[in-house]
Amino acid sequence: MCGIALIIGKNAKDKSEEMVQMINSISHRGEVTESFIQNDLLVYSRRLKIVDREKAIQPVFNLDKSKCIVFNGEIFNHHLLRKELNNGYSFQTQSDTEVVLAAYEKWGRNCFSHLRGQYAFAIVDIKEQTVVMARDEIGIVPLYYVKYNDLLYIASEIKALTFLKITINTVPPGSFIDENQIVHTTFTPLHSIKYTDCDLFIKELRTTISESVKEQVDIDMPIGVIYSGGLDSSIVLSESLKHHSNVTAYTIGTENSEDLRISKQFCKEKKIKQVVIKLDRNSFKITDVEKAIMISELTEYGDVINAVITLRLFKQIHEDGIKVVLCGDGSDELFGGYSMYSKTVNETYQKLYNYKLLNLNRTELQRVDRCSMAFSVESRVPFLDKRLLQMAQSIPSLWKIKDGIEKWCVRQAFKNDLPDYIINRKKNPLSHSSGLHEWVRLYKIHFAKIHREFGYYLNEPLHKDFSFLLQENGYDIEKAITAAKQRNDYTKKYLFTEYLKSKIHKLMG
Repeated sequence: MCGIALIIGKNAKDKSEEMVQMINSISHRGEVTESFIQNDLLVYSRRLKIVDREKAIQPVFNLDKSKCIVFNGEIFNHHLLRKELNNGYSFQTQSDTEVVLAAYEKWGRNCFSHLRGQYAFAIVDIKEQTVVMARDEIGIVPLYYVKYNDLLYIASEIKALTFLKITINTVPPGSFIDENQIVHTTFTPLHSIKYTDCDLFIKELRTTISESVKEQVDIDMPIGVIYSGGLDSSIVLSESLKHHSNVTAYTIGTENSEDLRISKQFCKEKKIKQVVIKLDRNSFKITDVEKAIMISELTEYGDVINAVITLRLFKQIHEDGIKVVLCGDGSDELFGGYSMYSKTVNETYQKLYNYKLLNLNRTELQRVDRCSMAFSVESRVPFLDKRLLQMAQSIPSLWKIKDGIEKWCVRQAFKNDLPDYIINRKKNPLSHSSGLHEWVRLYKIHFAKIHREFGYYLNEPLHKDFSFLLQENGYDIEKAITAAKQRNDYTKKYLFTEYLKSKIHKLMG
């Protein structure tokens, strides 16, 4: 993936110092800085070399040089699209970036139905000095913008735009923003039952997950897998090993944590190369929290706690020279992996499902993107393949949670591939299953102040976790969603109580 930054408008070239500030703030997202400069246009990319590493220099231009694209992400079906577009387009590179530009030239805004991957991009019409922006269905890859003094500023991270000190807009997931900054929706989760034969669906589900992983490990470099010993990451790891010859599992946790115990058992049984990052109650300090908030730009407390832990993972991955990792994120949202789903009735389940899915871009996926790219590592999420999104919306909720078993259909799909101790393992959030939650919770009382100091409130302030709002509103989905829109923070009393609980826990060892 990459970091992208643009300034567009009259005499944009005069803002070169601001552009330097923008690109420096996201320099961690790539290895090389590439640019295109005109009087009214500054286009920069901080590129992480993965596909067509030497020739895919950004921005990429169309054949008559009238348009250019800066692109962040991966299009996993770009080889197939290239064959489809070859008749009318003479490709100059082997990159997926050029395929996106060619697809846009041929199909316009209808091109999104052809793309299968994770992406955010901006395409500039150089003559007209206009730009269009787009983001994948779920918002795996980030993009933000600000309109300021007749100039349009665009960047991959919020921190690249805070210096303007005005509201920072998010390009919504599953959307296309046209030349007039009008937002058009390209994806809406619509629940419509299409599968009636459960056995047939489970067979197809297994095949599709396997195909998604196979596509995402189709690269000529080592692969890492974030591995907790849970169901989802075990599926990703085992499927990766079938299609790639150099895969390493990465696990983090305390000595006696559930994650370390189960993941080490599985890797030992299957003779899988595993790197274990062992931490303890003294591993985290307030400086780690400050760094995690600065890097992640997250707005819910639970996500920040997970980011503090996740950064340690990606630091090790980077030090080991790995540039691409796969993780199991997204499966819980698609297939009912959270206990909150079982506490809602069928008619409200879909509202909760839609909310969680459409907010992944600013919660789990934002954590994974920022923490991985902080170390120039690209993360991929095979469970969020477009085909799996469509399948998850096309089945009865009973196939997701059955007899109190979450992700029932996923477990059934891989019950013959994985040991019972993984197939039957219950969902447990990262910070808890790794044994590290209490050691970071100690600092929750400081989160909001740190977040404000970085200026991230210009996009969204730090506020209560949605899981807390659900409990607070008696699992009434509509009330919880309404409360979430108000973005209220926890009371000082609540945060102080959290601090005392964690302090006592730490003292008791």
